[in-house]
Amino acid sequence: MNLYIQNYSSVLKRNFMLIIMAIVLLAVTFFIWAGVPFFIIGSLVAELTSNPVIIYFCISLSGGFLFSFYFVPINLKVAKNIASIKHKSVTSSFVRLQTIWGLVCSFTFAIVMNIVIQL
Repeated sequence: MNLYIQNYSSVLKRNFMLIIMAIVLLAVTFFIWAGVPFFIIGSLVAELTSNPVIIYFCISLSGGFLFSFYFVPINLKVAKNIASIKHKSVTSSFVRLQTIWGLVCSFTFAIVMNIVIQL
């Protein structure tokens, strides 16, 4: 875990504009990555099933993965560094990092969505 944290900090120190671009894009496109899971994915899944747990799971999973796509350039640079250190392919490192980011963002999206719904 320490290897990943060191690589993320070194990439962000060298390329701080990547995080600025991601933050600006997240702010400008808020209604895309936050609205599509609720209104489009939620209604599509609701037509298929009436189980609220599955609908909630699909909404949080799609919202998390849409949110994680904004960090693809950062994850790609980190994957290149980790692939060279561990002597693995860049593709497998990138897929692993992006999947982990997607799942973490989905979990965070689910928690935030639960808090907002209960308010």
